[in-house]
Amino acid sequence: MTQNLMNRRSVLKGATAGLAMTAAPGLLRPAAAQSLTPVTYLTPFGYLIAFAETMFADTGGFFVKHGLDVTIQGGRGSAMAVQQVVARNALCSRTGGTDLIKAYAKDPNIVAFAEIYQRDLFYVISGQDDPIESPSDMIGSDIGIVSAGGATENILDMMLAGQDIAPGEVNRQVVGNAPAAFELVQLGRIKAFIATSDTLFQLRVDEAPVSAFSTDEFARVPGQVYMTSRAQYEERQEDLTAFLRGVHDSLGAMLTMDDLGSVIESMESEYEIFEAGRPDKGLTVLANSLNNYKAPYDENLATKPDVWETSHDLMVKAGLIDPIENRNFFDDAVQTMAFQ
Repeated sequence: MTQNLMNRRSVLKGATAGLAMTAAPGLLRPAAAQSLTPVTYLTPFGYLIAFAETMFADTGGFFVKHGLDVTIQGGRGSAMAVQQVVARNALCSRTGGTDLIKAYAKDPNIVAFAEIYQRDLFYVISGQDDPIESPSDMIGSDIGIVSAGGATENILDMMLAGQDIAPGEVNRQVVGNAPAAFELVQLGRIKAFIATSDTLFQLRVDEAPVSAFSTDEFARVPGQVYMTSRAQYEERQEDLTAFLRGVHDSLGAMLTMDDLGSVIESMESEYEIFEAGRPDKGLTVLANSLNNYKAPYDENLATKPDVWETSHDLMVKAGLIDPIENRNFFDDAVQTMAFQ
């Protein structure tokens, strides 16, 4: 199904003028009398296609449908996201489940309210000729991580702890999150590296001789979650409900579209998409991302409470946090309101 798209600027202009418009079949625009509520959303890191669910919800008009005028800012990591939502500079952001638990241990005034990506984003990537297949294979080796003290080093420590391996038995090197890091594997400078599923996908598209496994196999954790401050969660539940409905509609549209190129074109009307510089403008990356979004869409962005508990226990074992008595990491009231 090919859909006719309209960029965010034209949608808002038309809504202000009182025009009845559609950006996609069946997508109705608010009447002129209906004012739009301003909302600021912070991505985890810049404008990557992995975050298309919100960018397309914006440029495709799905947030406007639910009465929101959303400004999307490109973030620079989980620490910034926590700071911005606590300071009320952003209503909500997206981060990894382990990042949220680690931040919550320092400041319990944050809360997850939906899960947009049910698996951890990360994979352990090595070479086919000398593969790393489990944490025990890492002992005595140099393993690449995206950043020191960040999500990939945390998940490495959790995988090791799950196998009763001391963290000091594995060396770490910061190599970033890009396909180019695989060259270090091929040169023998590192044995493997931990990177996102998109990095792995690009390596496979380029037919690199990689071997890989999901970190979830050895450290099951909540995936990518939407979070806000506890104060904003209590005060702005209607806005958060509308936000989730807009995201869900955006995912539903993309999952049924034949022409994903028009989605990228729509997003590029407002955002500088990182992967748009690839020969296919990131089309294959978007298609791969949608494979991971189908389950969250079908399950209405719900989270799984038991995974939060097991993740907490493994983080304690890895020495990343002290035990937390009141583990109110997530609250599903808004998600329930959005899809009841």
